[in-house]
Amino acid sequence: MKNCDQTGGLSGRPLQLKSTEIIRRLSLELNGRLPIIGVGGIDSVIAAREKIAAGASLVQIYSGFIFKGPPLIKEIVTHI
Repeated sequence: MKNCDQTGGLSGRPLQLKSTEIIRRLSLELNGRLPIIGVGGIDSVIAAREKIAAGASLVQIYSGFIFKGPPLIKEIVTHI
């Protein structure tokens, strides 16, 4: 993964596809026994929907909120 060897945290869009794949695999393995919170690169309604389609019960937004602000929350809640 690009930039993973640098000091500091890795978050946001660089994790979007990988985290969705991990959610998908975890969802198949757990088969609904535990809720999954989807995280990693959620910066749009589409990204939130992808996490839910992969098996997330909830989504957590951080980087997207930092860069797009409160309107992102309203957009996701309204259109999900």
